[in-house]
Amino acid sequence: MSQININQGKLLSPQQVVSQWKVMPNKLAVNIWNFEVKAGKAAQQIFKESFDLKRFNSSGSTPWPQRSKHSRSIHPLMVETGSLKRSIKWKHMGDKSDPTGVTIYTDPNGFGHTKRHRGFCYAAVHNGPSTFRKGRVRNMPRRQFIGNSSVLEEELKNLSAMIFQGFPK
Repeated sequence: MSQININQGKLLSPQQVVSQWKVMPNKLAVNIWNFEVKAGKAAQQIFKESFDLKRFNSSGSTPWPQRSKHSRSIHPLMVETGSLKRSIKWKHMGDKSDPTGVTIYTDPNGFGHTKRHRGFCYAAVHNGPSTFRKGRVRNMPRRQFIGNSSVLEEELKNLSAMIFQGFPK
């Protein structure tokens, strides 16, 4: 049987090539799962950094609008209790046998303890377009902290190399 020249001049038989690739579907699933874990954690961290930057964490974003001059608030912008920042979560959409992606969201359960706005999550108001604002939040300015981010995109590009770790070159 003939041999194939692979891996910096190493000769492999067809049987060796086949045995080398038999485990790759499982390896790929594990690598994708691990990528999703790191991507979810990275997205969560990047979006939480928006609160420290006082702007959406993406290139070209502008600072969040300041409060009105009539506001009596003394806490930092968007950090009355810290609930909104802490509410940023991520989760897998699939399971280890079928990784299908990650979702980033604000957990509405994180607002049950707040004195003002008990149980009300302002995340959708801050992130959504102005047409979303009605009633008591009608005049609230948009202060986006989750969404399509160039910072996250760059991080995902860097992490994507791990998907094929352990594969023959």
